[in-house]
Amino acid sequence: MEVKEQTKKMKEMINGYKLTYLIMSANNIGLFNILDNKEKTLTQIAMELNLEEDRIEPILNGLTFHKIISKNKNSYYLEEYNEVLNKNSEYNQLGYIQFAETIIKRYENLENAIKNKETATNSFKDLTEKDAESFMQGMNANAINPSKFIAENYNFDNHKILDVAAGAGTYSITVENVTAKMIDLPEMVKIQNKRIHQEGLEDRLTSEIYDYNINFPTGNYDDVFLFAVVHQEPEEQVRKLLDNIYHVLKPNGRLFLTSFFLNEDKISPEYSVQFAIEMLINTEKGNIHIMRFKT
Repeated sequence: MEVKEQTKKMKEMINGYKLTYLIMSANNIGLFNILDNKEKTLTQIAMELNLEEDRIEPILNGLTFHKIISKNKNSYYLEEYNEVLNKNSEYNQLGYIQFAETIIKRYENLENAIKNKETATNSFKDLTEKDAESFMQGMNANAINPSKFIAENYNFDNHKILDVAAGAGTYSITVENVTAKMIDLPEMVKIQNKRIHQEGLEDRLTSEIYDYNINFPTGNYDDVFLFAVVHQEPEEQVRKLLDNIYHVLKPNGRLFLTSFFLNEDKISPEYSVQFAIEMLINTEKGNIHIMRFKT
């Protein structure tokens, strides 16, 4: 790659933060709460947001340039990203955008986290209720499709499930004809119980406070759900957790596990490589483990 091209690529990478802040700011001022697939004029948008037209117009045009929203003359609407930015869509990522703001602020601490692991801030142990709600909204949207896949492709009739670090509880809620215990940290459990009550699922779902590294439920379960958890822990803690799970599973019980894994080269896949860096900021010992296949 020639120097000219190197310079161009480097500037593009460095300036990537500008688009991130554009999306987050648009979300914070409530823009995505008032946009859908129907056109609204600049004047309408400014009035609904109680902002001056000349302050909001550059934001709208910037989002249009990046094809995040669409423009027709002097009107704006959601098109390509309607499903993930429309507040009425079950797949909307507005909560995830809010949660990502907390992670971005922690990236400012990356240099210190590299030099001293004690400066890392755990993403979950210090969650406020607001952070937990944002995180759960984003995680719920991301879990909808895989939870439907599991529900449609595996038999769970009359099963008893333990959902470890259940997050939004999407998997236990989606899989029907089961009873499930969700365990998580206090702020998450508070919101899980609220959701269970709102959806009228008290007859089959419960949520209890557990830190799986300190205490673990007893009982016998047909299935254990362990989704997006093990990357937060070092290998010795993962082994301990899996051992605890083994002891609560019935004979021929099943463990459903997802996480981010690295290939042997440790430089792929892309998302796992980036997430390994994020673990430096958010945990003292968290790690993205290498995926090894036995034949």
